[in-house]
Amino acid sequence: MSYALGLPRGFNYLRASSIDEALKLLSEYGGEAKVLAGGMSLMPMLKLRMMEVKYLIDILSLNELRYVKIDGNYLRIGALTTHNDVAMNRLVNERAKVLSESAWHIADVQVRNIGTIGGSLAHADPAANYYPALIALDAEVVIRGVGTERVVKVAEFYKGPYTTDLGPSELITEVRIPVSSLNGVYEFFRRGGASFPSAIVTVTYQEKEGVITSSRISIGAVYPEPVLIKDNLAGMSTKEVGAKAVDIANSIFSSIEAKPLEDTHAPGDYKIRVARNMLIKALANIASGTLSKPKTPVREVVSEWKPAEDKLEYVGDLVRVRVNVNGQWIEDLVEPRLLLVDFLRRHGFREVRRGCDEGKCGACTVLFDGKAVKSCMIPVARASGHYITTIRGLSKGVELHPIQRAFIEEFAMQCGYCTHGFMMVTYDYLTNIDPAADDEVLKLSIKNICRCTGYVNIIKAIKRASKYLSGANP
Repeated sequence: MSYALGLPRGFNYLRASSIDEALKLLSEYGGEAKVLAGGMSLMPMLKLRMMEVKYLIDILSLNELRYVKIDGNYLRIGALTTHNDVAMNRLVNERAKVLSESAWHIADVQVRNIGTIGGSLAHADPAANYYPALIALDAEVVIRGVGTERVVKVAEFYKGPYTTDLGPSELITEVRIPVSSLNGVYEFFRRGGASFPSAIVTVTYQEKEGVITSSRISIGAVYPEPVLIKDNLAGMSTKEVGAKAVDIANSIFSSIEAKPLEDTHAPGDYKIRVARNMLIKALANIASGTLSKPKTPVREVVSEWKPAEDKLEYVGDLVRVRVNVNGQWIEDLVEPRLLLVDFLRRHGFREVRRGCDEGKCGACTVLFDGKAVKSCMIPVARASGHYITTIRGLSKGVELHPIQRAFIEEFAMQCGYCTHGFMMVTYDYLTNIDPAADDEVLKLSIKNICRCTGYVNIIKAIKRASKYLSGANP
């Protein structure tokens, strides 16, 4: 019954207030514990019973691990820097464009709001967006244990699907990218709005007077491990690379002995054909000078996650939670595994819908301290001491919020099942990401599923809401 309801098996929830405390807890519980950073890959696996843990150690509030800065010869990115910040940060855009591009293609706004670069690397999904980009950038990770610290190349850190060089009592604390004059192209293909990619190709290179002096080609999501080909473009002019693109791609893929991955979106031979064509396109782009470019908008400051306003209290096997929903504090004794969506519905907030149960559809979207998240992916214990907003919290009295008005006026309500989630992610998107609702950024950001397939009207409503919020006449 619990499986049918999309609940993970029971676990103990622990909240770390510092890196040292997190390492101490990991050292104490070892292989029985799992770190919960963003949790956007971990929680679906727990809910589907593909894995189970005895202890979840939540490190979300460790803002000391959220930063992007230049230090000496490295671009340094804290492990808890979110995907949205990697995508939009000015320094990443300037110094590692292919990494910014890879982050923009991760799922949707809700996932990018809470998912982290360190968490993605530690989870090591073979289709993860970051690995090909970071390997092509010759990046490394900083790993800490109790009284220890070591540095490992990202290419060597990945050991296989969901397997890394990370010990059971260690944390990734930082990603380091050498500051260089690398140019790059990032190519990406997936089926399904917020699904994992079926193929990724990243090419980085240095050139002098039109001649390539070094290159790194990284292929991801196609094979069980990312594939790296170094310097096979060295000595060629950029124009020559374009002229020989087909031969180069054929040579590379014929030399790879690994068996391709199969998944529900694409068979292995199809992935290889797609990746080969993507590499040909990337090499042609190098010849034409069409390289990865930073997208707008750009952030100067890395966002922090607000610490909880209270401490967790266990009462036997239950945990006492206190959540502010639309301005009202609600207290309850719950199992640690209870999800935020079920907590909200239990307390009468039926506008928050259960949908796909895998974190894809977005029907359960709420604002968590002002940021859109999927409440089916959040243990309510994580939300204790925080502020949650549903659609009821957007409007003031009988006056509709501009987003609500826009959805009504553009006939974007449809059956209404998904409308709450669409409105909540639209609020975050227009408030914190892109007030202008740029077509490309919108396409990469809002990927909720509409059961009625009324996407045209929903896009019109988002555009109208953008004008309402900016004060323009729609």
